[in-house]
Amino acid sequence: MTETTGGLTQSMGALLDLSTGGRLRLNRDLLTVLMPYLYCVALIIAIASLNSSVLIGPGALDIRATALMPLALIGIGQTLAMFTGGIDLAVGGIMSTATALLATHFSSSGATLVAELAAVVAFGALGGAVSGAVIARTSLQPFIVTLSTWSIWGGIAILFLPQEGGTVSPELTSWLTGSVGPVPKSVIAVGALVVLWLWFRWSRFVLDLKSIGSDVNRARLAGVPVTRRRIETYLVSGTFAALAGIWLAGQQGGGSPVVGNDYILTSVAAVVIGGTSIFGGRGSVAATIAGALALQMIPDLIFTLNISSFWTGFVQGALLIVAVLISSLVLQSGRGRVDR
Repeated sequence: MTETTGGLTQSMGALLDLSTGGRLRLNRDLLTVLMPYLYCVALIIAIASLNSSVLIGPGALDIRATALMPLALIGIGQTLAMFTGGIDLAVGGIMSTATALLATHFSSSGATLVAELAAVVAFGALGGAVSGAVIARTSLQPFIVTLSTWSIWGGIAILFLPQEGGTVSPELTSWLTGSVGPVPKSVIAVGALVVLWLWFRWSRFVLDLKSIGSDVNRARLAGVPVTRRRIETYLVSGTFAALAGIWLAGQQGGGSPVVGNDYILTSVAAVVIGGTSIFGGRGSVAATIAGALALQMIPDLIFTLNISSFWTGFVQGALLIVAVLISSLVLQSGRGRVDR
């Protein structure tokens, strides 16, 4: 009887330890999920306490959403690439080429403009598929492949548009600016991206990408078409990079052969701050958009503090380090995964 009681006590103790460990792992998961949103809330509170007009002044919401859109679009593709454990540097070249094409060759209106925009998107998809095919069918690292294709597409952008300028179709600018009733189109566009992710996040495509990033050999054994999925990943990333170029060209009324370069490392930072693992297998596009918003609010904080803009890069870098540390600690803890 004593042995039975002792065994029962040990079993209950082990169960209690397991339960406690499960709660601890869950808390760590929730921390990773919430961090990008907490960054945004903290920045909003800090900026509002110093100068609320920066956040709620006339047109402030439209301006912020307009600036957020290209980074959010590129961030979607970058997130998908990082799901697989990869990275896509070619998005900068594709985005620049898209703006160059729109500013020099595609300036029509009506149905012709729609066809031209479709051609730009098709170029982005093709450019991404080229990177994906090389990555999927060779042993080359995504960093090296996309660094090379970035250079290729960047060179093509300069060929079309040697310097910033050109003229974008006024109709495209009209489509992408202004409001629908009281709501700015830029806000609607950002909201549409979030809704798209909420609908898409449980799709077989996304789940396959995460399984590839978690363990590519196990994914193959489970029947995931790894080669095809990798090509599709970079195809989608290139498509969103082209859409980012269309958005930026329409907003600015012109193109630039190097404009996309500024978004490459920034998109990676937004993805990492959003909590996506740099090792693959875990992440969220909605959190990437939150990470992009946090990055864009840092200059506002520096402005309201009335200090040198030098500190913008410093604070962004510090935020990135904190995000990477949190992600690494959670990964090393061996906790279970909770999707967003």
